[in-house]
Amino acid sequence: MTEGMYPLRPVFNLDARVELPTCMYSLPVIQVSKSLTSDGGPCPDSVLKALEARQEAILTKLGHLRDEVSKYRKSLGLATTFSSDTMPQEVKTDVVIRCSPSKPAFSLPGIVTMLSNHMTVFTSVHCHSCVPNLPGHLNNFLPTPAGERADANVKVTLIWKEVGNDCELMVSPISQSVIKGEVNVIRYFARLFPSVFTYENDRTATAVDNLLDSVTSLLWAQPKDRQPILRPLAVNLGKSSFLCGESFGIADLALFSALKQIGLERDLQPEFRRWFTLVSAKLMGVKGRRKSRASSSRKSFGNRRPSERRQSERRKSERRTSERRPSDRKNSEKAPNSKKEKSPKKEMTDKPAIVKEKSPKKDVKREASPKKALKTPGKENSPPKTVTIANHMGKDELFNYFNENGIDYDNVDHPAVYTVEEMMPYLKHVTGAITKNLFLKDKKKNLYLLAAKYDRDIKLNDIAKTIGAKELRFADESVMFDKLGVRQGCVTAYALINDKEKSVKFVVDKELVDGSHDAVNFHPLVNTATTRISSKDFNKFLYLTRHQVIQF
Repeated sequence: MTEGMYPLRPVFNLDARVELPTCMYSLPVIQVSKSLTSDGGPCPDSVLKALEARQEAILTKLGHLRDEVSKYRKSLGLATTFSSDTMPQEVKTDVVIRCSPSKPAFSLPGIVTMLSNHMTVFTSVHCHSCVPNLPGHLNNFLPTPAGERADANVKVTLIWKEVGNDCELMVSPISQSVIKGEVNVIRYFARLFPSVFTYENDRTATAVDNLLDSVTSLLWAQPKDRQPILRPLAVNLGKSSFLCGESFGIADLALFSALKQIGLERDLQPEFRRWFTLVSAKLMGVKGRRKSRASSSRKSFGNRRPSERRQSERRKSERRTSERRPSDRKNSEKAPNSKKEKSPKKEMTDKPAIVKEKSPKKDVKREASPKKALKTPGKENSPPKTVTIANHMGKDELFNYFNENGIDYDNVDHPAVYTVEEMMPYLKHVTGAITKNLFLKDKKKNLYLLAAKYDRDIKLNDIAKTIGAKELRFADESVMFDKLGVRQGCVTAYALINDKEKSVKFVVDKELVDGSHDAVNFHPLVNTATTRISSKDFNKFLYLTRHQVIQF
C-alpha cells in the first residue's frame, strides 16, 4: 500500500493450519499469503512435477470421457467423427409430430415413403382427446410400418391434435425447441438425411429456400392473392419437370402438400396438372387417377363430356319429334281430300269445317311445343341463362372427383324422381342407407343442408333445438342453386362440393357417419340416378369439403 493510507491487517490468517479429522479427504492449500520463494527465483522442481502430474491426470480423464462419448454415439448410430466435407449418412431418430385434422401435413406420407426406400421406418398414429371425431381415413394417414419399433432407424409418431394451421415437430423437450410449420419440418428431415433429400449440399439451395417461402405464403394467402404466387411456379414447371429442374426435391414435396391442403388440386393449370401427376406417382406409386369399381353409369354416360351428353340428348329429342310429325302430316293431307268430296251446300252450311282445316296446324304447334321440354330430359339440374354452368359441378365432374380422391362408388340410373316414395321401387337391390335431404334456413338466414335416413321422422322444431337454430324452414330454390348447384328434387349431400364458400352447414343423421351402416346412397347432383359410397368414404368426402358437420 502507498504511504499515508491506513494499513489494514488481514481479517483471516490464511497460513493458519486447521486440524481436521483423518477420515476426511485432505485437500492441499491452494492459496497462501507468502510467495513460493522468498527471493522471487524459479519454482522448485517438486512444484513443477506436481503440476505436471496433475495435468496428466486431467488429460487421462478427458480421454476416458471422449471414449465414453464415442461409444454412446456409436450406440445411437451416429458418426464418431465429423468434418466439413462429410456428413452422417445414417441417423437414428425418434420424432413426434402434432398436426391438426383440419390441416393435415400431406408431405409426411411422402417423407416416410422416401425414407423407407433407404432405411427402416416405424410409424404410429394417435388421436388426442381434444379431437372428438377424427375422420376415418386419417387413422391410416401414414404408411404401415414394415418392421418392429425397436429395429427401426427412424421412428415417426403422429398425434392428431388441434395445434392451429402449423404442425409441430419435437425430438427432445429438454434439448430442443418445437419446430413449427410444415415447411420447417421438411427442412429438418432434409438436413438430417442429406443422402435422401437434396437441400443444403446442392448449388440450388438459395432457389429452394425461395420456393419454400413461396409455398408458406401460399398457405396463408387469401384466395384472391394465390394466383400471383402460383404464376412464377407455373413458369418453372413450364421449363422443367419439377420446380428445381428435372429432379424431385423438397420444394415439390411442400407445394404438393399445400395444394392439397387448400383444395386447389382440382383446378390446376396444365403445367401444374402434369407436375401433380408426376409427384403423385413418385410419392404414392400411382399413375394418375385411381380406378374404382365398374358401374353402369361409367359405361354409359360416365365417360362422356357434358357437351357430348347434350348433343346426344338433342339428337334423341329430334328423333322423337320427327316420329310424331309424319302422323301430323298424314292428318293434314287427309283433311283437304275429304273436303273436296263434300257437296257445295255442305261447304256453305258447315262453316266449322274451315276451322277443322287449321286444327292440324294447331295440333302440330301444340306437339312442337314439348320439343323444348324434350331437350332437357335428365337435366333437372340445368341453371338459368344468367348463371354459368362452370361455377358448379355436375354428375360427370362428381364422378371424376371421386376417382381423383380414391372414393369407390356404384351408380344406379333410373327415371327422374322427386320423392323418396317414387325412388324406392328402383332401389330394391341397393345396399346401405337410403337417404332424404332437405335444404333449410333459419331466422338469421343461416343455411343448412340436412341429410337423414329416408324412414326417420324429421321435426324441424326438434332439429332447430338440437343444433341451436331458430325457426327452421325451407329455403328458396334459387338460393339452393346458387350455393349448391342443384334444383328441387336433386338435393343431395354430394352438393356440398359446389359450396366453395362453406356458407352451408351440414346437419347429418349420426347413423350415416358413425359406422352404423356400411354404405350410404345419395343422388349424384341429378334426380335420375342414385350413387352409393361406403360410410368411410363418406366421412372422407365430408373432410375434403371442409364443411361444418353437425350430428343429430
